[in-house]
Amino acid sequence: MVDVRPLAMGEQIAHQLRREILTGAVEDGLHLAEDALAARFDVSRGPVRDALRQLEIEGLVENRRKRLYARPLDMEELDELYALRGALEGLAIRLAVERAEPQEWDAVQRVVDRMRTAAETGDGEAFATADMDFHGSFYALARNRRLLEAWKPYHRTFSVLVQMSDTRDLAAATEDHQEFLDVVRTGDVSAAVARLDQHLQSAKGRLRDVLGAA
Repeated sequence: MVDVRPLAMGEQIAHQLRREILTGAVEDGLHLAEDALAARFDVSRGPVRDALRQLEIEGLVENRRKRLYARPLDMEELDELYALRGALEGLAIRLAVERAEPQEWDAVQRVVDRMRTAAETGDGEAFATADMDFHGSFYALARNRRLLEAWKPYHRTFSVLVQMSDTRDLAAATEDHQEFLDVVRTGDVSAAVARLDQHLQSAKGRLRDVLGAA
């Protein structure tokens, strides 16, 4: 669910650079010099180094002879990301359906209710946050620490991608998540995983359109 802890400076810088790289505000191949970034964010080089190290792990920064360069996603990498997410989240759903108590799904319903409120007020950022909390709930309810740790690095990337790809029809997107949750709560694992695949393919398609237009 929502992590209310304030982000460390390195994480804040990573979040800003991640958004800029994924949206194309930072050009492909741009040299990301620690000194220049430290001056830009008015910090020492330590938080910048932490941020760049995290982005390198996520594949958004490339190390070439000890110099770091921005590396936006191409379409093939986008397909790889969604394939990996489908595998991880499919397992999370299977375990969550098996292990979660019926009342625990009520908390997930409250996340969908947050999405509905965000849709009614037109708050796209709040909607995107709730969207990630919705999917994150599967990992939490799966009660598998290693699975959760495997998802964490990609959660950061997808938190930006979700904002880029979410449809402007937030009401329809809310109902899509409601129907998704309804399927999960039936306990039919095969139907839930199939619904996940449909959900992710649709999101990936919208994102491909966004990236293609950019």
